[in-house]
Amino acid sequence: MAIDKETISQIKQNVNIVDVIGEVVDLSKAGKHYLGLCPFHNEKTPSFNVIEDKQFYHCFGCGRSGDVFKFIEEYRQVPFLESVRIIANKAGMTADIPTIISPVKKSNPNQNLIDIHKDAAKFYQAVLTTTKEGQKAKQYLYSRGLTDDVITHFGIGLSPKENDFLYQSLSKKYDQTDLLKSGLFNLSEQSNQIYDAFKNRIMFPLTNDTGDVIAFSGRIWTLEDQDAKLAKYKNSRSTSIFNKSYEFYHLDRAKQVARKQKEIFLMEGFMDVIAAYRSGIENAVASMGTALTVEHVNHLRKITNKVIITYDGDSAGQNAIAKAIDILKGLDVEIVKIPNNMDPDEYIQKNSIEALVSLLTHSRISSTEFYIDYFKPENLDNLQAEIAYVEKLSPIIAQTPSITAQNLYISKVADLLPDFDYLQVENAVNQIRLKNRSERQTQLKQEKIVVELPRNNTVTGLLKAELQLFQRLLNHEFLLNEYRNKADFYFDTKELQTLYSLLKSSGDITAYDLAQFDDDVRRVYYQSMEENLPDDIHNGEIEEIERRIAHYKQERDLKNQGKQVRESSHNGDVDLATELLENLIAQKRKME
Repeated sequence: MAIDKETISQIKQNVNIVDVIGEVVDLSKAGKHYLGLCPFHNEKTPSFNVIEDKQFYHCFGCGRSGDVFKFIEEYRQVPFLESVRIIANKAGMTADIPTIISPVKKSNPNQNLIDIHKDAAKFYQAVLTTTKEGQKAKQYLYSRGLTDDVITHFGIGLSPKENDFLYQSLSKKYDQTDLLKSGLFNLSEQSNQIYDAFKNRIMFPLTNDTGDVIAFSGRIWTLEDQDAKLAKYKNSRSTSIFNKSYEFYHLDRAKQVARKQKEIFLMEGFMDVIAAYRSGIENAVASMGTALTVEHVNHLRKITNKVIITYDGDSAGQNAIAKAIDILKGLDVEIVKIPNNMDPDEYIQKNSIEALVSLLTHSRISSTEFYIDYFKPENLDNLQAEIAYVEKLSPIIAQTPSITAQNLYISKVADLLPDFDYLQVENAVNQIRLKNRSERQTQLKQEKIVVELPRNNTVTGLLKAELQLFQRLLNHEFLLNEYRNKADFYFDTKELQTLYSLLKSSGDITAYDLAQFDDDVRRVYYQSMEENLPDDIHNGEIEEIERRIAHYKQERDLKNQGKQVRESSHNGDVDLATELLENLIAQKRKME
């Protein structure tokens, strides 16, 4: 059964590409177009253009182009039909999509594990909401300030006291091997029986970027378990779908807000993220039971360049902040210092929602300010401790790009130390500056300078003229009908000829048609769309384009003939060279 192209066209007409791309790329108006940082390659200067009136995008940095379906294909790494389904959902047209375009799921070797976690999440939520023990656990959550809406938003559940209730529920549906691979079950060495990994814990589902549950973290909640000194949190072990060194708690919900606000809060615990959410701050995440890693940071880079570290105020939290700052190098980092050794969850319980919002919004400091306090010696009357303090801070201050900020940091350090004044601290910083400058100059001298030739993205005169003609044929049916009657007409550019053959036969080129072509053909199509032509064809425009095409073809032919003359002469074929030269001269006279 053929794809319903008309439905696809209707779906495309019911969305604005600016709105769709604007959900994940920060776009700003630039004349008639919108401009932003390309999501497909790293860049500091925006070169990603979204052309609203023609409903396509083009990056002048990496050359990617396409319509709204192509963007979803490339950004989400999904097939064309899946991109149609996603856009249809955004357009509110789900009910109108024929079943013929429902995407066929790609074979995923880990699909069973994902399904197991999905069913486990439903099971834990049912235990929380439908059992007597669940009602007690809900009262505990209420006492911590959580509402039913918050519990639902985070998918919080409860694992039963019994050893194998989850196993009994899922073993009817899934193979034992897959259940053990999921990390939700253990195998007893004594009895060889399978039992649940989580017992009588508040269950927090952990999701990946697309919202699939991939792991759990369980928290004790009864006095009995606290008295037994069980670990407060127990996390799923690493599996083929859960890499704790990469994933973040709540990232699938937080990333869209983070992109719009251009910043993300990085917290230590799940309850801290929940406290932030209760306060109206939806762009908060937490690492999942492990210290921050380079993999974590690379994950965050895909979403934002600004991270606000909001770890616990105790000494362990401050040490974790110091390590995190080092790993987050290259990103814009700010720190929120929570007073009285508290974490965000404790702070909201002892103060108020408004107080936490104010703290997270207005009490941020730079990483350098954090280090000034973090490295401050306990005994400020010890001269050696003061010297070591200045030596630690000087390289940090010297790396600050703003001279004004450097001066303020120097003043702050000098005010703390009884045996140093401003000039002495400044001198220490200047020594580092000079050393850094000298090292950079030496490095430049030693490095072999490699000049990379720019890629030849030049559009020839012939191609430009043909692109303009194709755009006119695409948008003006009367002109297309005229050219249909020109039996000997063809485009010199093979990609345009491919497009023209389809256009001539069907009268249109749809999003589905484009999806069937290779990248080169699609690229030329969007190059044609980029030609900035007025809506209406003015008198003599087509004749002028045709004249230019003929002129550029003649120029190319003359160059080829000149090359043949030189080759014939070089090979000693004087007669052929003379004949070719005479033809060349005759053609040049005609052109004149």
